[in-house]
Amino acid sequence: RDSILKQIPHFSDEIIHRCQAYESDEGEKIESIFDILNLDDDVRNELLRLGESQMADVAVFCNNYPSIDVSFELVDADNVVAGEVVSLKVVLERELDADDELTPEEVAGLGNVSSAHYPGIKQEGWWIVVGDTSTNALLSLKRVTLKQKQGLQLEFMAPDEPGDYDLTMFCMSDSYLGCDQEYTINLSVAAGDDDSDDDEEDESP
Repeated sequence: RDSILKQIPHFSDEIIHRCQAYESDEGEKIESIFDILNLDDDVRNELLRLGESQMADVAVFCNNYPSIDVSFELVDADNVVAGEVVSLKVVLERELDADDELTPEEVAGLGNVSSAHYPGIKQEGWWIVVGDTSTNALLSLKRVTLKQKQGLQLEFMAPDEPGDYDLTMFCMSDSYLGCDQEYTINLSVAAGDDDSDDDEEDESP
């Protein structure tokens, strides 16, 4: 499996090997794109050993690499009924440096993929997928593009049997490696009216 660092411009196998072998005095290793950004300049220069224009390409890629905050909530979570539609609200928000004041041009460019080989402008796409990993069941999916903030709503059918379920929601990039996220959705499903009637009939003499 290729390192996620390989997607950074000009990162050869030799550079990646030096990065993977590096360990700071505090015992921290380079495991993500953000770790490259957080290196001291002299350490970064020694590991990468790139020219000025190449370092500029690296900086552009790393600064454009997405850091996305994901929040979600079940609509009317306390009243989910077996076999009925469940609604899930999801919000994706790009984390930006609070100290940076973006120009209109920079705001317009948010979400543009940093790819020197793509023949045109490509907008980041994010797949939101809900499933039950215990049964490998896909319940719902939707793709959105994202500049700064994007809300969406997914719907899926609640399980036919009442009970507590742990579903999984994935947020996956179609443009970058290493920034996918995974969350657990705790779903409590109540019996429907038909189930209640059946229970009452079973208990009657």
